[in-house]
Amino acid sequence: MDIYQYMARLKPREKTYAERESSMFYVYVHELVTNELIERHLITRKAMRFIAEYTTHGNKTRAYLETHPMASKRTANVNANKYYKRFDVYVAQSVTMHLVYKSRLELAWAIKTINKIGIDRYVNQLIQEIWKGKI
Repeated sequence: MDIYQYMARLKPREKTYAERESSMFYVYVHELVTNELIERHLITRKAMRFIAEYTTHGNKTRAYLETHPMASKRTANVNANKYYKRFDVYVAQSVTMHLVYKSRLELAWAIKTINKIGIDRYVNQLIQEIWKGKI
């Protein structure tokens, strides 16, 4: 029996309610934070897409090709590392990873905080946490 037949027999594990809820929280907070950062011109949509592609595939060149449609493979190979070191990409990566590692409870508190003090002050706190290296 080959691996594909074996994999076809196994059903993907159902996510628990807590896991589903956690990802909903994460997406909600992430959207709010990235929109605020884009409004402040700290990151761009392209940088955000690059990070999403890179975290999905773990391949900088592929992510660069996805986000820069006019680039050739050779150019992408050369530029991907430079692009990854850009400030807006760094901020996008830091914020994304910071929010990924927060638990469901922390994300729920984050939403409560956002409702209370507003997204701009929450983002200020988030940036300070990242700059101080608390993650």
